[in-house]
Amino acid sequence: MTDPIHHDALKAWFLGPRGENAELLERLFTEALRDHVFWRRNYHPEDGFTIRELDKRREGYDRAVATLTQELMGLLAELKRGVPFFSGRYKGHMAFEQTIASQVGYFAAMLYNPNNVAIEASPVTTRLEVEVGSQLAGMMGYDQDEAWGHLTSGGTVANFEALWVARNVIYLPIAARGAADELGVDLEVERADGSRVPLSRLNLWELVNMPPSAALDLWEALWSCGSRAEVHDALHGHSLQTLGYQEYVRRLSEAFGDPLPPSVVLVASTAHYSWEKIVRALGIGSNQLVFIPVDENFRMDPDALWETIVELTEQKVPILACISVCGTTEESAMDRLDRVLEVRERARKELGVTFHLHSDACYGGYAAAVTWDEAGERRSAAQIQASVGRPERESDLSAWPSPDWVRSMEALAETDSVTIDPHKLGYTPYPAGAVVFKDRRARELVAVDPPYLLPTQGLGSAEDLFLGRFVFEGSKPGAAAASVWLSHKVLPLDERGYGHLVERTVAGARRLYAALAGAEMDPFRLVLLPEPDINIVCFLLTHPGFRSLEEVNALNEGIYARMSLSEPGAQPEYIITRTRFQTPMYDGAVDPILSRLEVGSPEEWKASGKEGLVVLRSTVMDPFLADEEDGPDHVGGFIQALQSAAGRSLRELRAPASER
Repeated sequence: MTDPIHHDALKAWFLGPRGENAELLERLFTEALRDHVFWRRNYHPEDGFTIRELDKRREGYDRAVATLTQELMGLLAELKRGVPFFSGRYKGHMAFEQTIASQVGYFAAMLYNPNNVAIEASPVTTRLEVEVGSQLAGMMGYDQDEAWGHLTSGGTVANFEALWVARNVIYLPIAARGAADELGVDLEVERADGSRVPLSRLNLWELVNMPPSAALDLWEALWSCGSRAEVHDALHGHSLQTLGYQEYVRRLSEAFGDPLPPSVVLVASTAHYSWEKIVRALGIGSNQLVFIPVDENFRMDPDALWETIVELTEQKVPILACISVCGTTEESAMDRLDRVLEVRERARKELGVTFHLHSDACYGGYAAAVTWDEAGERRSAAQIQASVGRPERESDLSAWPSPDWVRSMEALAETDSVTIDPHKLGYTPYPAGAVVFKDRRARELVAVDPPYLLPTQGLGSAEDLFLGRFVFEGSKPGAAAASVWLSHKVLPLDERGYGHLVERTVAGARRLYAALAGAEMDPFRLVLLPEPDINIVCFLLTHPGFRSLEEVNALNEGIYARMSLSEPGAQPEYIITRTRFQTPMYDGAVDPILSRLEVGSPEEWKASGKEGLVVLRSTVMDPFLADEEDGPDHVGGFIQALQSAAGRSLRELRAPASER
């Protein structure tokens, strides 16, 4: 059963849909402001005042204050046209209101305006960011003494950094081979099969298939083969990041004869569209993205992954990285990461192939908190199920989470890197993405040392606090670090805090799913997609009179238009989003849906191209939806609004063209 103490605390974590905790938030904001002003007034008080009381009585001052006040009133009026993320009526994107802790933390640190690129510009918040990185690493199951992470502006930059590092890791052994030859040394290294041989004996295929951990061991060993300056110059003289692709390929051809084909990045076909941006930006090329089919639950198909690896190995195509998804943005589906790991291990043993394994957990990463108890031990599926509960109305749904779900979450500990967005299921303000690496040594492969950010002598391991050396962004709001840090302090990353919060959103999503499954929608028929792995409910409506996919799409597009803010001035009772399942990304996964729609065939769907299949999407970020006894019945209201929107959409479709 749900712990009553944790559940009661939930009511203090947010401002509330009616601003119920306004007094609390105002008191904390005022405390933060007053404390900041106190600090200013006591910082070298002998400096006196710059703005005097007489200055505040001058005409220019009054005009400036009047302008500020008037423009603020205009801004506040405009902001009310925004999206009501706080409301139980909002079931659209992956957004809700932020925790009070994160809002207060952001506001308090914002007054100081620290830039976390270097310790000298952010002596406090940089330390908080390093601590947040360690906290997230622990939630993933990494060894916090070996791992390293930091905050970014969002998931796209976090994923960019993960692949940036992965690319440098795969090509590191080649650079190390050239550097070793230049330094006149030979080092013993580990091959994919676990055997150890001299570096000079490895051919190009073996070099790019050195296990990531072995590549970093080689990097570390090389630094003992000469002075730091000598090794630095030798490594950089042979590295891809220094030479660029054209010169790098030319040198590979000279050193090894016919170079290998370009390396590829394996991604689940449900992967976020930002991955195409990332491979383009890194110069890898979008043609090098290889999409792995998903199953009917929208999870990467491990068998298809294995078949793809075998085919690539036969063609001697290196695999730069494999991207698994923990919480797809369309369906909140979680890949069976434990099985993906089994495939990677099989590839290592049977094919001599290795690669960087990354989990894109930008959306679902915080769900890992569900698997930890207060003592830092893993919770079993049965323990979590007892906490979440299973109301009678959900008796037709499978118990959540399944043991497979828990195993997938535990498998995060075996990945090489993970990205996670605190500004999604972490309920903190934008911008707050994060990337965490299992082996902190990997960050050195992208390090750049601008002279004005170098650590001063004598700080030793304080290089951790000079984030600018290792990160892509040149400016980083320390307020974001304070925001996430304080939220983690109030909501621990286990069953007491974020674990409980995520459980309640899942319970709410399951309540909505069960209600939709049992709803009478005459004359429409509602087709639900599989039960969500986390908290996104997807469905679509059809009508007995429909004979084509085009009609189904038009109906659901019309529903979306009436239940979204896509049109200027729209004021829907309930807000949802929609997506489109297109070929080839959803080949196979869409077949069961088409069968249940009884309209169209897989061939017709594939022929539809960009039209695809329109699917309605409801993201349940609201942790209060699961409790029927508290507040309005937003589940019942949602279903009524859905049926009404469907009726209006159908009438418009059947109306003469002149009346539309």
